[in-house]
Amino acid sequence: MMSSPIDEMLGLADSLLSATDSSTRATLIAAAVVGRMNDGACIVFRLVAVEDQSSFTVVGFAGPVSLANSAISNGHTTFDRMSAARTGAILHEGNQVQREDIAHLHVSRSIASLAYVPFWSNHELAGVLEVLTFATPIQDADLALLQPIARLAASAIHAAEDFERKQQDLLHSVHRMSQLYDLEKSLNATLDLNAVIAMAPQKAAAMLPCQAIHLWMFDDAHLRLMASSGSDATVEIGITQAMGQGYVGDMAEEGDPLLIDDAEDDRLRLRNANLGDQPLTPPVISVLLIALMQDEAEVGVIEAVNRADGKPFDDDDQFFLSAIAETVSNALKNASLMNAERKLEILQALVQVSAEITSTLRLDRLLQIIVNGPQNVLPYERCCIALDYRGTLQLKAVSGMASIPLGDAQVDRLVELIRWLSPQTAKLHLRRDEGADLAAEVARHFEFTGYGALYSLPLADDQGRVGLLLYEGSDENFLSLPHVEMIKILAGQATVAIRNALLYREVPLISLLEPLLQKKQALFRSSRSLKMVFAGSAAAVLLFLLICPLPMRVGGSVVVAAQHLVTIAAPVDGNVVSVFAREGQSVGAGELLGAMNDWQWRSDVTTADARYRAAEMAMGASLARGSVQAGAERAQIEFLRSEAGRARTRVDSAQLRSPITGIVATPMLQNLAGRHLVAGDTFAQVLDLSNAVVNIAVTQGDVSLVQAGQSASVKLDSYPQRSWHGAVGVVSPQAEADSSDRTFAARVSLPNGDATLRAGMTGRAKIFVGYRPAGYVLLRGPALWLWQTLWNWIGW
Repeated sequence: MMSSPIDEMLGLADSLLSATDSSTRATLIAAAVVGRMNDGACIVFRLVAVEDQSSFTVVGFAGPVSLANSAISNGHTTFDRMSAARTGAILHEGNQVQREDIAHLHVSRSIASLAYVPFWSNHELAGVLEVLTFATPIQDADLALLQPIARLAASAIHAAEDFERKQQDLLHSVHRMSQLYDLEKSLNATLDLNAVIAMAPQKAAAMLPCQAIHLWMFDDAHLRLMASSGSDATVEIGITQAMGQGYVGDMAEEGDPLLIDDAEDDRLRLRNANLGDQPLTPPVISVLLIALMQDEAEVGVIEAVNRADGKPFDDDDQFFLSAIAETVSNALKNASLMNAERKLEILQALVQVSAEITSTLRLDRLLQIIVNGPQNVLPYERCCIALDYRGTLQLKAVSGMASIPLGDAQVDRLVELIRWLSPQTAKLHLRRDEGADLAAEVARHFEFTGYGALYSLPLADDQGRVGLLLYEGSDENFLSLPHVEMIKILAGQATVAIRNALLYREVPLISLLEPLLQKKQALFRSSRSLKMVFAGSAAAVLLFLLICPLPMRVGGSVVVAAQHLVTIAAPVDGNVVSVFAREGQSVGAGELLGAMNDWQWRSDVTTADARYRAAEMAMGASLARGSVQAGAERAQIEFLRSEAGRARTRVDSAQLRSPITGIVATPMLQNLAGRHLVAGDTFAQVLDLSNAVVNIAVTQGDVSLVQAGQSASVKLDSYPQRSWHGAVGVVSPQAEADSSDRTFAARVSLPNGDATLRAGMTGRAKIFVGYRPAGYVLLRGPALWLWQTLWNWIGW
């Protein structure tokens, strides 16, 4: 039974709706045209206009032809006529066809006729169907039958191209969102302000391809170029620009985005004047500037120079760079806050060290404060101080050493370095990577100690040299600019304090007067009234009990709970053909333990796959013929695909795998090979030893103090020299009867990677419940007993 033209058109429409891309739809249209012709071919051309030039591009074809060219520009007579005037179908007899008319095709047979059927979209020429026949000429009735296909082709191809365009725009938007996410992730990965400043132009250049990206930041009233990515000979790192000196300063003053896309703009000519006669890089022809804002205040400008494709920047680039600028501003803000916090910490430490330095005149105590006090904020590994004695520096204190050990190799090496530094009158910052520029004594010192850098600063006042302060570290850049500034301030205060301490030591008989003064103060204290002593002692004890906090812990006996045991059962009836594990073997999650006989299920998979491929071939043939049977066959294919998936699932279920990581606990597991198992029968058991749960028995009098999240320390009788630490996960809501009292179980999860904790082990545990006043900690038990006793006697 032959199908009617309406059925054929419906079948074609159904096929076009099933395909989403334009090339597939064009191929289906070409196949439908070939189906209407007797021994013919069809090529679908799409009119494409790019920058005021149009060409016809092949988007699909069908039949015994091949393409020599996939696009035809100006020069094809028939196409030019269709483009110039709104004409209908054009038909040529075989003897009228010129070779240049089909130069874009490879045809090995004689052409009986050649027809061109245009299709229109919104009253504009959208494309052409080129139809060739080899056996019989095309009649006017045949061209009439192709008109519905041409109308359908215009809508179908236009809709597919619109869908592809929207999909491409969506992918482009997703790509840019991903780039912005990566930028935010990269910039927020560090809080070092210098690292963020250096990284921002590099990341922005990777997202917005252009010749260069510059980061300008305010330095007082000027803009300073802090970092760049790319090549731009018109500027250099560190230059400044104020309002009236260039378009960057003017834009920063106004705060609005600036886009200059005219290469002849006077502002760009002034910028390019810095290149000279032979520029190292191309001149600036287009720039885009966005202000960096933080809390409605402008902190800088990000500038993009010369788009990579040579075109001027556009509004889309401005929007994208604005999003980049917002992310850069947030990262700079976070880094600035961290930098300010670090400076505050340094200042606070400096104030504390200064207070300690000025609080004593004992020279040995003072030197220990100088070398050890700043360790919290200065990242040095060793600090030492040497004092001047008759023109020679003598080592007096080293950080981490209460006294200078004589004969120590490190101390001897340090003395040699100080001997070399003694003639130096200025500060020195030496690094190991300076190589041949280092003095031999310094190079030997670095090689012996392994340090990477040192910083020495002479201590001197108006009376002459006092000594030398020396810092050493493994990192060659262990001191930043704020650290160096703090050392300079500390050195000035240390110089004054050391000079005062030296003058104090020169006071006559000071070594004799100090012990006498101390004995006098002790004698004065001992002559106080005994009553005052007792009163003071009682007040001190009371204050201690009421104010002084002590850690409070609740103790209890411990029992290790049973481990987590998982059973692997047979999913279906069958025989075990292979066993790959044994008792006591460590297995991972998903590891294969055994396999069941699955030949029947594999046979089902093969049968299902064969039926599925046969259905696919049948549907392909129906699609080529344009038959409406293709829809029903598609549904059959989906059913057969699901059947094949279920068959594979049954095959996978024959593989017996461990669901967790643990140790096989089934004895003689290898003897199960060849045994028949019923669905649900146990094949193996795996014991999870990665974590263990211990139950701490807390008495009912102390259970109100215990809460989830509190830390606990556990010591077991089996391992008396080892302790485990964890947190209380849950406190049991139900009490358990003990020999003398009711207890509640506080459960604590402990790591057990080495499988040392086993079910049934006992011991003791302490749960830290927080800090309480000393009186509460020490007297809580007696106070509760007294309260309970009085209530039993009197009651209220």
